[in-house]
Amino acid sequence: MLKKIFFTLIALLPFVAIAQNNNSVIPIPMKNGIVFYENTYSFNKTFKKDDFVDNSLAWLKSTFNDVPATVCIGDEIKATGTFTVAAGQTGDYVLKFDISISISSDSYTLRIYNFYENSSEKTSSHEFSKIEYRWRDFRKSKPWRPTDVTLFTVLDANTRALIASFEKNNLILNPANIAATPKFKVLAFFSTNVEGDHVDFAYDAMKFYKRMAAQYGFAFDTTSNWENTNDATLKNYKLVIWLNEFPHNEAERRSFEKYMDNGGAWLGFHVSGYNDKDTHWPWFVNFMGGAVFYNNNWPPLPAKMIVDDNKHPVTKDLPTEYTAPINEWYGWKPNPRLNKDVKVLVTLNPSNYPLGKKDIIKDGDIPVVWTNTKYKMVYMNMGHGDHNFDSALQNKMFEDVVLWLGE
Repeated sequence: MLKKIFFTLIALLPFVAIAQNNNSVIPIPMKNGIVFYENTYSFNKTFKKDDFVDNSLAWLKSTFNDVPATVCIGDEIKATGTFTVAAGQTGDYVLKFDISISISSDSYTLRIYNFYENSSEKTSSHEFSKIEYRWRDFRKSKPWRPTDVTLFTVLDANTRALIASFEKNNLILNPANIAATPKFKVLAFFSTNVEGDHVDFAYDAMKFYKRMAAQYGFAFDTTSNWENTNDATLKNYKLVIWLNEFPHNEAERRSFEKYMDNGGAWLGFHVSGYNDKDTHWPWFVNFMGGAVFYNNNWPPLPAKMIVDDNKHPVTKDLPTEYTAPINEWYGWKPNPRLNKDVKVLVTLNPSNYPLGKKDIIKDGDIPVVWTNTKYKMVYMNMGHGDHNFDSALQNKMFEDVVLWLGE
């Protein structure tokens, strides 16, 4: 039986801050409007819950200074931790946060969230306040104080160090996550300084594909540094995924073109395929089969889909029709279906029209998933908000596309 325990931990973790000048390089994840770190790990077949509980308790006790005993909540271990950020002459910040370790029959999930900050500055009220107020302004290049760069750099570094410590501690219970020779390697690019709904999707997708990688034995790496779109980095990966952004400078664009022309594979979601008159990347327009963004519905809504080919490796597990979860849907002009090299796999069902309330798609043939057969690539219009992985049926397509592209 799971031990009946609940933890409240107040601790000090000694980390050194490294200031960064570019707000966008601090990859702090958000979910449902709050700073939220979450990783899910698979168990091997010989795993025993009680062993994992004992192991996790030992990790908590060794990580934090004081562990007062308390009570229990089902299959979840809870804790509250703190660490201090040294901010120079202006004083220190104390960051307080919640830790949750939830356990199921075949996996466990670590969550670190509900961050609150308290400053020792003379002007401070000495009350803890939600970090999100400060983080939103910082993301918009409107920091409250010069120390904000240090504050958020240390928040992310300390939290990721805590996650790494947890993973190292539980490695012996989780050999299924370790593939000595991965079947193939995937690199997923994402951005945190874009529309919030696109950030939410990126973090949901990373969680989904990390778990899938452990199950199917491929390597799944992520980066928010788009400068990694270079020849030296891309040559190490069979598949590149753009979750919520795309390259903006010429060096990155040329490296991606070279990667694809030399046999690389690409999966793009939603806004990663966006292009219009201001994009000025003709190679990418041709890569997308000539498709140029034309319109969209608003607000995001579920929509009925027609599966054009359910024998293709990407859509083989879909019926001829299904309903996709809430998403913002794009229309294209020219229509990529007109390109002889394009194979459309999924199309917006005309029975959806009119689709939207503010911005309305009234008619048209609108491909949703397609591949340009001159390349190993797939574009999927899904990718707006935190509901895209709500459909087990659609999730099979999200799995199948990676397995096909990674062949």
